[in-house]
Amino acid sequence: MQMLIGGKKVNASDGKTINVINPATGKFIDDVPLATEQDVAQAVKNSKIGQKEWAVIPILERAKIFDRFNKLLEENRRELVGLNAREFGKGAFVANFEIEGVIPMFRSYVEQSKRLEDRILVGGTELGHDGKTQSDMITVVHEPLGTIAAIVPFNAPMLLTAYKVAPILCAGNACILKPPTDNPLSVIRMCELLLEAGVPGNTLQVITGNGEIVGKYLLTNPGVDGVTMTGSTEVGIGIAKTMAERLAHVGLELGGNDAFIVCEDADVDTAAFQAASTRITNAGQVCIAPKRFIVHTSIKKRFTEKVLEYVASQEVGYDDHIEEQLDQFLGVVDCADVKVLIPCLINEKAAKKVEAQVNKTIEQGAKLLAGGKRNGTFYDPTVLECTKDMDIAKDMEIFGPVIPIIGFDTLEEAIEIANNSKYGLSGCVFTNDWKKGHYVASKCETGQMIINGTTMYRNMMQPFGGYKYSGIGNEGLITLEGLTRTKNIVMKGFHEYRP
Repeated sequence: MQMLIGGKKVNASDGKTINVINPATGKFIDDVPLATEQDVAQAVKNSKIGQKEWAVIPILERAKIFDRFNKLLEENRRELVGLNAREFGKGAFVANFEIEGVIPMFRSYVEQSKRLEDRILVGGTELGHDGKTQSDMITVVHEPLGTIAAIVPFNAPMLLTAYKVAPILCAGNACILKPPTDNPLSVIRMCELLLEAGVPGNTLQVITGNGEIVGKYLLTNPGVDGVTMTGSTEVGIGIAKTMAERLAHVGLELGGNDAFIVCEDADVDTAAFQAASTRITNAGQVCIAPKRFIVHTSIKKRFTEKVLEYVASQEVGYDDHIEEQLDQFLGVVDCADVKVLIPCLINEKAAKKVEAQVNKTIEQGAKLLAGGKRNGTFYDPTVLECTKDMDIAKDMEIFGPVIPIIGFDTLEEAIEIANNSKYGLSGCVFTNDWKKGHYVASKCETGQMIINGTTMYRNMMQPFGGYKYSGIGNEGLITLEGLTRTKNIVMKGFHEYRP
């Protein structure tokens, strides 16, 4: 599959490519170009033309473009789900879930962009440089930033592409998208459909290749006016440093070690099911999945038993019969007996990292209750009994299906454990006392807290983002202003005229 530069499908200028492999089977799927600095420079140059092309398209016409895109999504659903599932090594159910999330995204953002209104300020009473301001008219307008680089991670590539591209375009910017290195195919295809629907080819472009190389070309190019990135904290810090050298805009949604607090008065069975099921979703490769399970000592045994019971009922594996799965999930045939398998990790390096982190935690004294085994890119769902002094209870973010259970005796201790991390992306608390739940939520240092629900919560209406090392800025419908510049236009003496 090729890059999209200037509305054309192109190879790298030097012809180099990167293979895309199904991590579950090791089978070759396709290759993509390894973009050169020349390719990136051309895309940036095109984007300056594309932003102006896009700016003159009325909002109502943009809405029609996104409506056409949604229809194309539906028409090409099977192809997109197939690409997404095979390049990730997961089943059709999770891949299809991504499509469901993308469908409302663009139209919702374009509707919200209609509310990104200019404002007229009330004349001030303070003295201006000429001795008066009361008769002036001050108009506050929003103008696009220009060219925005969007860097998308591997774990939910289509959905997170939509969360970035939709607001970038709806705020009037041009976008250069860098899809994940390991699984870029479904993202490229999705962007092809956006161009087919009517987005100008210079306005949305896609460059592919290794992030360390291609990302550097992109972020150091002075024509890039801002970047939005979802990924690891380490990479995010590097991006922030690079962009700071020229004061470019940055939005970063980074790592998390989300706390899942279970109080003594909680519905233990519900909490345990939510904990285990959401932790192993996508093999634990979800930024806002719960990762530290902080459970009151009085119910810890029952909670652990219910978690182990759920984990034992799950199966790790990969079923390549994507078309048959789609028939089931889309209601073509009965889906009563569909079994959703726990997929592999994105590559063997990621699986080995999880293996090493679990082994280190066991060396620190954790008790292995289930799992702990790796088979290539697959890692068994793993349950550990841990203490609050271990790395896993603090800053060791494990991007895999690992459930560390940590006991606490007092509410203040639970809050202390939750906050004893450099991360603060999401969190949750289970309790039958709403006042207690709200108290815990207000004390936890995190971008969001869910009461009686899992950490894995996000919708377009909320300003989504984290505290501390979990990121800078927010995403969501109400954050479109962050992708614009604010300008004051002052008409001196506007109110002085008298006929």
